[in-house]
Amino acid sequence: MMKIGREYIIQGHVQGVGFRFYTYQWMKKRPITGYVWNREDGSVGIKAFAQEHVLAKLDDWLEAGGPIGCKIIFWSATSCDYEEMADFSIRHY
Repeated sequence: MMKIGREYIIQGHVQGVGFRFYTYQWMKKRPITGYVWNREDGSVGIKAFAQEHVLAKLDDWLEAGGPIGCKIIFWSATSCDYEEMADFSIRHY
């Protein structure tokens, strides 16, 4: 099956509460590559690359509220070009 790319923007109480770490842990248990990072506006970004049905599970996880201790108020996902990556990581900008 073909892999696709999605870029996510997650808004709410998502910085300073371990969101990136817990997202990293969640992703490492699934066949998803990409990265997560804190954005300057206080939101968190995720670039994720996987088969569409796998990314649907990420959508469900975000819709359910993501990690404990975080408060997602709004999230969005847009298609992006697929990038071949070896794993999932946390990026620090």
